[in-house]
Amino acid sequence: MVRLGNMVSFVLWMTTLFMNRACLTAAMNTGCTTLKKGALVFLHGLGDSPADVAAWSSLEYTLPLIQPRLKDITYVFPPVPNICLTVNGGMQMPGWFDLYDWPIAVGSRDDRKGKMAALARLDMTLQRLEEEEGIDPSRIVLAGFSQGGAVALLSAYQRREQPFAACVSLSLG
Repeated sequence: MVRLGNMVSFVLWMTTLFMNRACLTAAMNTGCTTLKKGALVFLHGLGDSPADVAAWSSLEYTLPLIQPRLKDITYVFPPVPNICLTVNGGMQMPGWFDLYDWPIAVGSRDDRKGKMAALARLDMTLQRLEEEEGIDPSRIVLAGFSQGGAVALLSAYQRREQPFAACVSLSLG
């Protein structure tokens, strides 16, 4: 539980730091004085879902208790479909992409098609945030745990010309 608490603290710190920085930048350009046009998009790990009892979606309620300014940002916890996971003998579970080898090593096979599909799903979420809520990617902290963290890093790398406020990748390994 200490590790989980440390991870929540780290997400809090990163979100507060980068949302404050994004608000300062916006204030110089538009007079922004609140965090209303910011978001935390958190991608869960393999086998998890936003609906799980101990899900990461509790961050939406936990972070504002610790840092009240974070109550005004939008929290998004996108779900993923069940996929057949090769390392689990084809058993279906929520996942961003398939894993062919375990443990994962430098020479492990890569599910590029699955990762690109995960990025496409995430891009739809990000596009909806921008179109429906007016939240620019530069005001989004993209975070993820485990497999969701890998997708977050890949997305941040792919969007270098339109970067996020921050990207956080967490793991318990």
